Amino acid sequence: MRPIAMITTGTLAAAIAATGIAAPAQAGTGTGTGTGTGTGTLSGSVRDAKGAVLANSEITVYPPTQPSAPVAVTHTDAAGKFRVTGLDEGGYQIQIGLGGWFEWAPGRVGNSGDAGTYTIRPGRTTRANSVVTAAGVVTGRLTTAAGAPTAGVTVRADDDNHARTWITTTAADGTYSLKVAPGDAYVIGFLDGSLRQYAPHTTDRTLARRCTVRSGRTLRVDDRLLAAASLTGRLTGATGAPVAGAQVHFIDIATAFELVTVTDADGRYRFEKLTPAEIKVWFRTAEDQVQWAHQAGSYAEAETFTLELGAVTTVDDQLLPL
Repeated sequence: MRPIAMITTGTLAAAIAATGIAAPAQAGTGTGTGTGTGTGTLSGSVRDAKGAVLANSEITVYPPTQPSAPVAVTHTDAAGKFRVTGLDEGGYQIQIGLGGWFEWAPGRVGNSGDAGTYTIRPGRTTRANSVVTAAGVVTGRLTTAAGAPTAGVTVRADDDNHARTWITTTAADGTYSLKVAPGDAYVIGFLDGSLRQYAPHTTDRTLARRCTVRSGRTLRVDDRLLAAASLTGRLTGATGAPVAGAQVHFIDIATAFELVTVTDADGRYRFEKLTPAEIKVWFRTAEDQVQWAHQAGSYAEAETFTLELGAVTTVDDQLLPL
């Protein structure tokens, strides 16, 4: 039986904010409208340093006197072009979103203080073409220990220097590809179920390789999945009868990570694809009886069990009489 819920110590929004996960850009038409009542127009194109056009890049237009208040937001079209109309007369700066990081026009500028200023005049069109830093690419193939492809596994490229993350999943043949900001100290990780591992072939993040991803270059990182840990068992009542529909929780002692599933008609449960850890197990019946394994009344009294790679840990328990 597969786990039916995951409980963590923070909300998803908080986790995303903490890791800097690069969200996919929204689709756009390449045309936007300013918030003013003017008749000026700002148009341009975005290419990277390798000459490739950048479609669907987010274009945010700011007046220099109010850098926190954009006057227009749009996206480049399939040809890398954008157009913003209805702008008041004055000077503007342009921020270019590149899928997890940004630069300022005319490109390869990391802060607004060094950005170009584009002057808008009534009834006129001002051109603002930019050449931005070419992304790096992390690609590779993930297989099982036997060499078979692994589909649907989450792949993370964590930029440790800037606390930001890029995420994708493996394709049917186990391959993946991520466009990331150029830099060093990238850690490539894989999440299969609840088994988290890092290249090359370790569950210990301190042993992971720190990769350098160069602008316009491709870094290949292949790996194979480790044999995951599993947890299984059976819950019976005080008379020895199976207890169906009871919640089964396990808690990672070191991290407080918690998973939950339910027992089947025979009182059995199973967790698969787990990372090695020391854990405690507890149960909650449909009648709201709570018990820790083995036959303990609290976390402090509960036994500690060790999950190991490639091994199945069995935790059976019998409910105490009410």
